[in-house]
Amino acid sequence: MRRRRVLMATVNQWHSPFQVGSHHLARGFAEAGWEVGFVSEPISPWHLLGGNAEELKDRYRLYCGGGVQVDSGRVWAYVPGAMFTPHNKPILRQRWIAEHWARFTMPQLVGKLQQQGFGEVDVLYCDSVVHQGWLKHIRAGKSVYRIADALSGFKKTTPAILHLEQMLARSVDLVVYAARSLEAYVKALRPTSMAYLPNAVNYRHFSTDVRPRPQEYAAISTPIVIYVGAMDVWFDYRLMDEIVDRLPNVSFVLIGPDELAKQQLRPRPNLHLLGRRAYADVPAYLQHANVGLIPFDVAHHAELVNSIHPLKLYEYAASGLPIVASEWEELTHLKSPAHLCRGIEDFVRAIDQALASPPARTSLQAYAAEHDWSVRVSTLLDQLGLSVS
Repeated sequence: MRRRRVLMATVNQWHSPFQVGSHHLARGFAEAGWEVGFVSEPISPWHLLGGNAEELKDRYRLYCGGGVQVDSGRVWAYVPGAMFTPHNKPILRQRWIAEHWARFTMPQLVGKLQQQGFGEVDVLYCDSVVHQGWLKHIRAGKSVYRIADALSGFKKTTPAILHLEQMLARSVDLVVYAARSLEAYVKALRPTSMAYLPNAVNYRHFSTDVRPRPQEYAAISTPIVIYVGAMDVWFDYRLMDEIVDRLPNVSFVLIGPDELAKQQLRPRPNLHLLGRRAYADVPAYLQHANVGLIPFDVAHHAELVNSIHPLKLYEYAASGLPIVASEWEELTHLKSPAHLCRGIEDFVRAIDQALASPPARTSLQAYAAEHDWSVRVSTLLDQLGLSVS
């Protein structure tokens, strides 16, 4: 009896420093005994004109290698190579490019997938509308499109991309969305069926086996308040600057791509920008910190922030960290242990309180354990009318 197969068409490549929901769902499928194909958005000559050098190297290796077996051989990961890809640039923002780029992949993408055994699958999963043009060439028992953010909230989103999203949402069996505040957005796409599927956590990765203290922490005084993740325009830099000034005896550690942060934040002795860290190393930084921070700019990026269901909420909790976060719509729906704040005074008080009287580590981890990614895989399969095994 052949193992069941899922093909996942995603935004981020397998080794991306941003390990998002699709990576974790892929691991969940693999742990349940499924064969998993993981195909990210393509790389093209245009990418060589800019972007993170290490990220480009990783993507280029996956393309040149014709795909690789990862996750102890349980997942086949691949990055297609294309002459051009959709982008918010002249010519590349056209609808024709968005719909037909896959015709100009080398080797032909669909043929490559058929060669790897993913031309016919039990589940076809997509989280990127860029893939819409070639998905129809895959024979799938069930198909699902996962929405984690409102695309209309990003400045780089073009009309062509929004058109693709409408087409994709109406072509699949099910659209799942990661935040309750996305429900109206999804309804407007008029899908055949829709369901709520929030983010979760790889509980074992963050909760078990306390890791050695990171070397960088030797030069950083305690207590440590930490943020791990993207620091894009929705990160509240003004708030962060004020918190760092108001709490000079607290060390603030920011982990993630920090190009914008270096421009927006003033250097201070108690502010430490450590840059990107591998997903495998993140638990050590969290386990040896004292508070986890989520400072998002709700006032200026309400549409985008309100659609975020933060993975880091669960990752902090699984690591036993008290959580202090901006208050936004999605977080108010969750019965989480996070202290939600509306301004600088709230943040300062909440951080002081979390440091002076932190909640029990066991209660935080118990909350996170209820939201493991294995639970989400089972829920998704139920929503598709399938069983786990």
